[in-house]
Amino acid sequence: MARRRLRKSAAALLVGILLAAAALISAVAGYLAPAEVTLAEPVTVVIDQGMGAGAMAGRLAESGVIKNKASFVKYVRDEGVESDLRPGTYTFAGTLDYAAVLALLQRGNVAENTTNVTIPEGKTVPQIAALWEAAGMCTAEEFLAACADMDVDYDYIPDNVTAGEPYDRMEGFLFPETYNVLLGWEAEDLVRLQLGQFAKLWTDERQQLADDLDMTVREVLTVASLIEREARVDSERPLIASVIYNRLDIGQKLEIDATIQYMLGEQVDRVLYRHLEIDDPYNTYIYAGLPPGPICSPGLACIDAALAPADTDYFYYRTKNDGSGEHNFAETYAEHLVNGKA
Repeated sequence: MARRRLRKSAAALLVGILLAAAALISAVAGYLAPAEVTLAEPVTVVIDQGMGAGAMAGRLAESGVIKNKASFVKYVRDEGVESDLRPGTYTFAGTLDYAAVLALLQRGNVAENTTNVTIPEGKTVPQIAALWEAAGMCTAEEFLAACADMDVDYDYIPDNVTAGEPYDRMEGFLFPETYNVLLGWEAEDLVRLQLGQFAKLWTDERQQLADDLDMTVREVLTVASLIEREARVDSERPLIASVIYNRLDIGQKLEIDATIQYMLGEQVDRVLYRHLEIDDPYNTYIYAGLPPGPICSPGLACIDAALAPADTDYFYYRTKNDGSGEHNFAETYAEHLVNGKA
């Protein structure tokens, strides 16, 4: 009996040793391995003057740029470059290994390494691509290809679209803003930057308003994009939103010229009757309901107008002839015709 108990104790001890050894090997591997990190959106990290490798690694780990503080410090010291790391404000994007992070920290994120690029409200995906190309960040073709093909972590962005071009899946989600970007970023980094900005602004409160309207995020952005293209006066955004929703509620066609411009793929001086006869899902003179998706990237004011429309009985609006950009709103078609004579 004593020998049997001794054998059982020895076996249990051996199992314990093996488990401890496995855990130690795993820990050492995690310590030594300079694992890659893929950032869902660009991350900005401030490295203060006088920071050593340990403090830098701590800040980078807190921001999700690296996975393991200790292994990064070891990597820096093995490379012998600790004294070469520079303070500054750094923006990290895409897939990074330790070598990529270290290269940026050695180079220093001085002013000539970044540029400001403004993406105005109301631009389409191809127009945004042209703006990034004009800024020297990437070609328009690279940007459009990224919009069409890249994987994203946002459930509200479709994998593909039923109408238009493959890159139209991003229409409306590339948030308009002035961005400070690092020279050398690739097209996918720029797309992630704009998508990330929208994601930050799409708060739980805004999601709740969308739920109250029984609308998806993409449907809200579609309405917001129509408002963006139609409204010229801030105070009229909720009024135009009310016209859109009032028509949708009764199944009346929206008949919005901006959807025709989008359908044509170019800005024409005047929408003609022959344009209205083109059979296309974006032709709101032929098809009732919302168009298949957004027709531009709306700003936050138009998104909020789509989420909180004015409570009116308006079904029509017409631009005033005084050059103010304002509209006359009407409840009936007869009133609308009168406004056309004003």
